Amino acid sequence: MMARTLFAALACFALVSGCGGGGGSSPQTAQDVAREYVQARNQGDAARVCELYSQQLISQLRTSNCVEFVKEQTSGAATDLTVLHVTQQGDRATATIQARVGGNIANAIAPIEVQLTREGDQWKVSSLGGPGG
Repeated sequence: MMARTLFAALACFALVSGCGGGGGSSPQTAQDVAREYVQARNQGDAARVCELYSQQLISQLRTSNCVEFVKEQTSGAATDLTVLHVTQQGDRATATIQARVGGNIANAIAPIEVQLTREGDQWKVSSLGGPGG
């Protein structure tokens, strides 16, 4: 049962990380964007989550309403995200994020790698990988 809950939370995280968005003020570093993304996810701020996604991810998601999609995908088990570290090389970066179901450290899911790409002078979440380290 616990394995199903963890798997469902991980799957939800992967799906939600695929939508992308528009404007808003953007932080200057990839680490800032990774932290803002995690904060928005933890607060259930679907609009802000979508603002942090790249146009490439919007196309991959194939939805006409990112905000509604994020709300739908995050309505399951409570998941608490934490940025573990961010590595940057040029216009690309990788954020390693830890997900915990119900905020319980004992329910940690394998770290997930989120890719970020600089678009002009803004960093955007550009893709979500699988478990990373």
